[in-house]
Amino acid sequence: MYKFLVQRGLERRKVQERFFQIVLSAIEEGGIKIVQAPTGTGKTYGYLIPILEKGQKAIISTGTKLLQEQLRRDIEVLRSYSEYLLGKQVNYLVMKGKSNYLCLDRYYAEKYQIPQIDTAMENGWDGDFEFVSVDQELREKLCVDDEYCTSHYRNLCKYRHDCYYWGRLKSLERSADIIVVNHALLTLKDFEDTQERILVIDEAHELDRYITSSLTGGISLYTLRVEIMGKIREFLPSADIDVEAFFIDHFEKLFKDNRDQVALESAEPYVEDFEARIVKPIESLYSRIKEEVKARTMNFLKDRLFVSLSFKDYLLRINLISHEEFMRIKSNYDQISDEEQDFLRKLKSYELLTRKITKLKEFLKIMREEDQGFGFMVSRNWSKKLGTYNYRLECFPVFPAGFVDFSEYKGVIITSATADPEDLRKTLGIKGEYYELEHTLPYHKVHFLVYNVEPKEEEWKDCLIRAYKYLRTIYDKVLVLLTNKEHKAFFEKEEGLAFQGEDNLSKLVEDLRAGRIKALVGLDSLWFGIDVKGEKGILMSKLPFESPEDPVTFHRIRFLKSIGENPFEYQKRKALIKFRQGIGRLMRSKDDGGTIVLCDRRIFKFKEFLMAVKDLGIEVKVV
Repeated sequence: MYKFLVQRGLERRKVQERFFQIVLSAIEEGGIKIVQAPTGTGKTYGYLIPILEKGQKAIISTGTKLLQEQLRRDIEVLRSYSEYLLGKQVNYLVMKGKSNYLCLDRYYAEKYQIPQIDTAMENGWDGDFEFVSVDQELREKLCVDDEYCTSHYRNLCKYRHDCYYWGRLKSLERSADIIVVNHALLTLKDFEDTQERILVIDEAHELDRYITSSLTGGISLYTLRVEIMGKIREFLPSADIDVEAFFIDHFEKLFKDNRDQVALESAEPYVEDFEARIVKPIESLYSRIKEEVKARTMNFLKDRLFVSLSFKDYLLRINLISHEEFMRIKSNYDQISDEEQDFLRKLKSYELLTRKITKLKEFLKIMREEDQGFGFMVSRNWSKKLGTYNYRLECFPVFPAGFVDFSEYKGVIITSATADPEDLRKTLGIKGEYYELEHTLPYHKVHFLVYNVEPKEEEWKDCLIRAYKYLRTIYDKVLVLLTNKEHKAFFEKEEGLAFQGEDNLSKLVEDLRAGRIKALVGLDSLWFGIDVKGEKGILMSKLPFESPEDPVTFHRIRFLKSIGENPFEYQKRKALIKFRQGIGRLMRSKDDGGTIVLCDRRIFKFKEFLMAVKDLGIEVKVV
């Protein structure tokens, strides 16, 4: 296939051919291969071509849903050649988390009639909200959700065979040769037949961040006020608990200087009050509701000589009847009746409430049994629905090393332009053979300027704006990579630019490509994965060290100190990965070029950063 593609115009790259051999060794010998594949390697084709030629089943994980769609396009191109040249029909599936898909039961139960969804259904839609225009709040009400779609309820659902996720997607998963997922889903989902599949983790520099995020859980004001108290009031209309007061009393004072996340040294100071003011009052109300629901259920059962086995089993599973009561209830058919189905819907709110309260009690237990390997944080963001700030109290693994295990796969390829074996080992506990491929792009065309300015706030701010204006005089496309969201305010008076968060990031990037805006200003997401071809300017405000006040960084620093390690080595390693990613935003192909300006003279103090530039063949000039 590769020779044929080269004959058809694909650029032949020795570094890509080296990548082929590494992938083949993973297929034939197994093990974990960590590959640093710089921009220009052609790494997507580098792993897809050997997988397709060998007829190897694979799971490919990348950072975002946007990158999943890019992979879809590459696979579509290559599978057509595979079928033509090799006579192989390749089945693939782009799979996202459950919350990305419409739940038919919720949709019809609420008697929604949404034209764009109805039209999509008529035209063979796969249930993915990404391809219909529905606002986020409505998506959350209508998506497939574990707390609504429990295993025992799913067996009784009248739409189970037509369900976009459990009916259609799961059957496609079983038959797919290649499954494309994102890092968060890779962490949370168990896949079938992994011993027959190669696992490819692309964009691996973000794996640690996504795994930590996917393992973060806790309780929010929205959950307490809307999802728990809202359900309680369906049964007890006058019930009221001031759940917001707990958050205001304990955490409001922490949110100074416009911070939206704060690390908590410990959950211990809040445990007793959380239990007394929130958990116990909610449990008391729930006990009354359970008695009422059980009485209704027993009355329903008394009026029937027989019920279905499925319905009886459901009542046992949600703990509304005891095992002894289960044995006494007569059943002589399996299929649930229409009357039982109607009553089942009335029980759904109770089941949802039960699950929410179970999670609430589990979180209280985590707070009480605080583990050194976990960190706590509190965050807040404005909620239109609440009309106030939505507070979140959360817990996360400080280092998620014990939560990932890829040993069940036939072989593993972990790759990125900045794959760092030390970072993978320290943060995720992943060890493997390391390969560093050479860069092939003409980095000598890149101008790298360091503004030698005092770090004093006003002088540095003036330098930043001066550098921005300089780049704008030369280039029609400029990326401004910040390390602090407060610094966005420096650019508010500038014309022709947009800020990350004003719109969908993919749309903002497309606006920059098309010339509708001249500059794009942002933080993390702009350092990683943004692809804008051609001549352009990149302004780096500072070396991208994470703030020690960032909750994850705060707890990692504290943990490393506790075990006698120097946390600055960790901070420097993370900053260097991000810095190298930032440089990579400039050169996406051999036709690209431009200027990078860094307003941080510390690059001469931390030689690793300076060498990262010089090793690419880029000359560093001081201004």
